[in-house]
Amino acid sequence: MAELILPKGLSSQTNAERKVFAFSYESKKPSIKSRIILDWHLFSFLLEGEKVVSYASGTKGIDNTSFFFLPYGNCLMSEKLAQDGQYKSVLLFVTKEVFKDFFNSYPASKNSNVKSYHQLEVEPRSIKKDDYIDNFIAGLQIVLSNQNLNTDHVMRLKFEELMMYLIQQDESLLPYFRSICEEWDEDALIRKIVNIHMDSGVTVEELAFLCNMSISTFKRKFNKIFNDAPKQWFFKSRMQKAAGLLKQQGLKASEIYEDLGYENLSSFVQAFKKVYGVTPKQYQLSE
Repeated sequence: MAELILPKGLSSQTNAERKVFAFSYESKKPSIKSRIILDWHLFSFLLEGEKVVSYASGTKGIDNTSFFFLPYGNCLMSEKLAQDGQYKSVLLFVTKEVFKDFFNSYPASKNSNVKSYHQLEVEPRSIKKDDYIDNFIAGLQIVLSNQNLNTDHVMRLKFEELMMYLIQQDESLLPYFRSICEEWDEDALIRKIVNIHMDSGVTVEELAFLCNMSISTFKRKFNKIFNDAPKQWFFKSRMQKAAGLLKQQGLKASEIYEDLGYENLSSFVQAFKKVYGVTPKQYQLSE
């Protein structure tokens, strides 16, 4: 599957001189699990349609009543059209350098009483729109339509305006945003993504992409951590979970196969029988 690098893949304006970049995006074609490489942080202000993103930390979705902050890195992105067949958004990209500079100069970050950012999970954040954000988006669109205003300096001011407002509205965003500046521990990242996506049906190739690793590197590190190859480990873990749901909770195979990542009941029954030698129903009835 092809990968799209953002914001480089959107416009030639993303040259070395620009550190904050905005773009009006429209589409009449839905997309499903597109592989996106974000070189910059992204604020995605949805105007029409729906957006779903999957990171190593999990999957989240929004409609046009909210907007996304998406940290730099790899993600799987799906876009659903609105009823009129349109998908529209305004995108605000910010380099890691500018993002860090903002927090280095932000005074409240030194004496915050909220939970330490070292204890928080780094993940995309969906934020509800309000009148201020609606006006901010309108102002951003005005800047985009005026070549004299659409400069890096003005865009930096718009970014700082947005950050100051968001942090003042929600204290928890301060340590969250600061946590984005921290580096992931690779082993911890793999353990996290395994726990979150174990039953989601995400492929090994997609897991490697979300971890920003080649497939061979991901498999090697996975084997070192779990002492098994990814496909075999996921298969065994899902079957163990299935056995518990069938025996201990008394659920039917038809009630659990989708939650375990199987597209249909027959493929789940065959997989279960391969491990336990009996069908799920027979397993439930056994002593």
